[in-house]
Amino acid sequence: MANSSGSTRRRRGSDDGGRAVPLPAKIAKQKKEQKHQTSSITSSILSYLWNIFQITLVLVVSIIVSALLTNRIVNSPIRAVEFDLGESLPLKGVLAVNSRLTDAELLLEDQVYGPESLVLDEKNKKLYAGFKTGIIAEISMTEGKEKILHAVQLAQGNHDCDGSYKTMNLCGRPLGLRLSDANELIIADAYLGLFAINWQEEKVVKILGAGELPTNDENGAPIKYLNDLDILPDGRIIFSESSTKFDDRDFILDLFEHRPNGRLLIYDPRKKNLRVLKDGLYFPNGVQLSIEKGVSKTAPWRVFYSEMGMARVMQIWVPQDHYSTASVKTALLIENLPGYPDNIRLTKTGHLLVPIATHRSENDRLLEQQPRVREFLTKILSNKALALVANYFADAEGLVLKVNTETGQIIESYHDQTGKVEAISIAIDDGQGRMLLGSDVNYYIARAKL
Repeated sequence: MANSSGSTRRRRGSDDGGRAVPLPAKIAKQKKEQKHQTSSITSSILSYLWNIFQITLVLVVSIIVSALLTNRIVNSPIRAVEFDLGESLPLKGVLAVNSRLTDAELLLEDQVYGPESLVLDEKNKKLYAGFKTGIIAEISMTEGKEKILHAVQLAQGNHDCDGSYKTMNLCGRPLGLRLSDANELIIADAYLGLFAINWQEEKVVKILGAGELPTNDENGAPIKYLNDLDILPDGRIIFSESSTKFDDRDFILDLFEHRPNGRLLIYDPRKKNLRVLKDGLYFPNGVQLSIEKGVSKTAPWRVFYSEMGMARVMQIWVPQDHYSTASVKTALLIENLPGYPDNIRLTKTGHLLVPIATHRSENDRLLEQQPRVREFLTKILSNKALALVANYFADAEGLVLKVNTETGQIIESYHDQTGKVEAISIAIDDGQGRMLLGSDVNYYIARAKL
């Protein structure tokens, strides 16, 4: 029996390959250990998730409580009002989406930053641009060999001018550019005032400093935020002041407030006289003198201006009498634009190029009706953060409109929905069947077929 029993144990203890066969008790023990390990892992995961939930809950509650306390304690920098811009023009017909800007050529990539305004000297093949860093550059436009020739900084002092929120008010921000009959570059700097640059003589002259008070201003508001300009036939400079309350780096606050803080002004360099032409405007921006034919020599000059805060382009008739006290005539050219117009310019054929800096969206329509929400956002977000959030939610699309200056009808539209060419602030005719495109934020100048 002993031998038989031992033989039986040996057969149970090994198989033909020599692998041990577990006994029932050992199997049960292993299953118990595996179950214990699985239970431990599950408990650890649940504990981890519970901790994450608790931390997230505390953070969310803290943010909500902080926001509510901030809303009660902190005053908003704006006094927002409800408004309604109406439905924008549908993107169909001449406004139908196309890819006419998608094939644009990108010039001077990563050599420029925020070329907001552009002006071309066709005779000398030179382009002038104002950058976000406060620099005004002279650029050679020799085909295929475009390069920066010279650069001028208007601001005085040693500042680290990088175009940031922190340095912009110190370094200046050139926005409007024009060439005078004397071939001097006239600049409207958002912070520093009006300047003239003679590139041949390498001479910079301040025409009008920031903080000057218009002689006919009943409200006593000194100039604060210069934007675009043009030069009248008699040498006077007409320019837009987008806001008398906020400056360029806080432009989003003016748009959020939606009050008529803007105006058009006229400066006479010979008499050194500054006057308000038209106030009560909603973020006026681009300014463009019309080219009139067959009108009286004493007739008022027609000037177009984009009113960004109203998504429209207006026209105003400027009296030739420097000190006229008569009410100036204004009229609508086009409204309900699909976005917010910036620096407007004429083509060689007399049509108006209207760049759409940012498209209108459903979020915009919702915010129009919610002034308290807009005020709340300005309380919990810094001005810088607010601008960054607005840029983040803006559509990465490019759009330029060609408008008939007599009827206000859109003749053509130029689109890019790929994000290659976006946030267009200006479009100018280069005289060769193309247009040059600038931007407040891009790192290039684009060139596309016109």
